[in-house]
Amino acid sequence: MKWTECAITDLKKYRAMNESLTNIPEKIQILKIRFESVKSGSSDSTPVQGGGSRAEDALLDNIVERERLKLVYHADRRLVRLIERGLAKLSEEERLVIDLFYIDRPHNYIDELIKRLGYERAQIYRIKDNALYKFTVTMYGITEY
Repeated sequence: MKWTECAITDLKKYRAMNESLTNIPEKIQILKIRFESVKSGSSDSTPVQGGGSRAEDALLDNIVERERLKLVYHADRRLVRLIERGLAKLSEEERLVIDLFYIDRPHNYIDELIKRLGYERAQIYRIKDNALYKFTVTMYGITEY
């Protein structure tokens, strides 16, 4: 497995996963409110051969979706913490390069880095490669096998 590719994928997803840590609990709360708003059972149809009514199916779907979202939330929270630990091991310069290459990539990210850091393009790529290697080893312990 190429762990460097996994690291790049994780870095590219970082902002969205971080946002999900706010959005998922709100979605779970909405589902709870909808679930609790049902005051009584509905007899929209008679179950046939062990099947449920549409109302029962909707309630079960609500429960399943909330549980799935809780699992996603916990997985995202753990991955965000791991990414943040990996980023914390980088120098300020390395963090900036990784940030502009993968996390918050502006249109002219190389030109932006050249302007901010005062290095040539080749040096920017060397910093990126070293920072990515350091991040990958911090995250996964290895880069490839």
